[in-house]
Amino acid sequence: MPTWTPAIAVGHPVIDRQHQELFERADRLLEAMRERRAPAEVEGLLAFLEGYVLRHFADEEWLMEVGSYSRRAAHRAEHAAFEREIGAVRRAFGERGPSPVLVLEVKDLLRNWLVRHVSTVDAEMAHSLEARGGDPPPDAQNSARSIRRPPR
Repeated sequence: MPTWTPAIAVGHPVIDRQHQELFERADRLLEAMRERRAPAEVEGLLAFLEGYVLRHFADEEWLMEVGSYSRRAAHRAEHAAFEREIGAVRRAFGERGPSPVLVLEVKDLLRNWLVRHVSTVDAEMAHSLEARGGDPPPDAQNSARSIRRPPR
């Protein structure tokens, strides 16, 4: 499981809360897939995770934009790659269901990409923005609905 731990906190309260939610939902998805729960439940978890990832990425990209983060293009490219990967997972689930191979692929994707991205790329961004005195986006509960995604 890609469970969030304080060891991978980036030090930005809004982003850390979002990461905790993201990891919790990823854990639920993997559990549901391993237990071969009803396809509708797994699809719902996948849809939520995909939507939450998009909102979270929009918040991070907003922070990078307003903070003039120098590596925002590379960071956005990583986000775009993950968006493609999670979309591919949803398509594969629709075609094959929660096969053991797909469960392993999802686990590897979440563990390898998500944990690595948060603990390195996001941490670097947060530290850079903190050093510049970047303002956080509005409260995490409302930010995804109120912040427009910056142009790519």
